[in-house]
Amino acid sequence: MKLQSIAFGTIVLATLLASCKGGNNTDAAASGSFCKDSACMTEPLRFGSPTPDKPFVTVSFKDCKIDTIHWERGKKEGVTDIIFKDFIPNDVRPSKSLFTCDIVADKYAWLKFNDCPTGRGYLIKLPFDKKGTTEKYRSAINNFDPKFKVADGLVAYYDNTFIYVVDINTGQTAQTLLTDTGITGIDYDNVHSVIDSVNITKSNIYAKILFKEKEIVHNEPLAFK
Repeated sequence: MKLQSIAFGTIVLATLLASCKGGNNTDAAASGSFCKDSACMTEPLRFGSPTPDKPFVTVSFKDCKIDTIHWERGKKEGVTDIIFKDFIPNDVRPSKSLFTCDIVADKYAWLKFNDCPTGRGYLIKLPFDKKGTTEKYRSAINNFDPKFKVADGLVAYYDNTFIYVVDINTGQTAQTLLTDTGITGIDYDNVHSVIDSVNITKSNIYAKILFKEKEIVHNEPLAFK
């Protein structure tokens, strides 16, 4: 399955290639924010693929937050929209430098973004086939964080027990234990209180976990299933 990795840039919104335009609203990221540029998005982002069915995703914003997400595959499957606050209730304020989309052939798209005030990572999987399931992950490990490295073609997220790594081309998942007993009471708005750093390749995961004032280091092969 061929991966079309689309990141926004200077391409105009009207094209079916990835593009975005960040607003120049004066509500810039506050001092200490995870974001380095303006935290206020006003103009829609559009991500697309040049494959025959020309699937695309459009993300609209209101009051500096994600308002709606629209995606379709050349109208072959109809169109799909979600109201973001109904899908993910968290108050998320992304930045244009912390927002990308990977479109895998004509199958699905993975939206990746981080919240500016907290640095918390998010993933949304959008199926272009109506029979597919829309998935959301509110504890993503995204490359936007300078202490996180995840190879192209992979996405990662965690819960109180595992770090999960998904190969977006095959749909297979690998998982690595955080600790032998799990971790309760995780503050997902403060990822570095639990996960100091990660480096994930297609064959290996390195992760430094912080647990009860100790460091646990994993450096092991990934087994995708």
